[in-house]
Amino acid sequence: MSHFNPNQHFDVENWREQKIAQRTKDALAARDAAFAEKHAGTPLRELALYLARCARTLRHSPAPCEVDGGAFIEQRFGSWDAAMRAACLPPARTMKLNSTARYRRERAVQEPLFLAERKEKKRQKQIEKNLRQGQLAHEKAVKRRAEREAAAEENTNPCQAMTV
Repeated sequence: MSHFNPNQHFDVENWREQKIAQRTKDALAARDAAFAEKHAGTPLRELALYLARCARTLRHSPAPCEVDGGAFIEQRFGSWDAAMRAACLPPARTMKLNSTARYRRERAVQEPLFLAERKEKKRQKQIEKNLRQGQLAHEKAVKRRAEREAAAEENTNPCQAMTV
């Protein structure tokens, strides 16, 4: 049974924003997992240098959500503060993922991909609809032709055909 309420307005913009945000978070999670897999054996000193490079790029101490593999680095060092100390950086301020430059960059990639996928999905649905309509029209035409042929056969009397 559907949970659709006909009295409630469906907010398409909000739905689209939620879908794009979820795609963005999923893409960032995949990047974090790839970072963790790639750097599983990387020494802590190299991870600390990576954090220092990220801090120079961002112009502030990064929060775990601001860098690829932040949760992995935090786990490897035991805490984010320990990672910051190893990189000789001041403690980072707490941030939400969707307020980071990393999130905005990934969102800028995901939004056109999402819109293109939606457009392609709509196009495929239209093609399927047209095929169904064409198939139905063909079936109707075949049925009409068969009915006309049956009617034509009824109109010709087999006895008249033999006497001629």
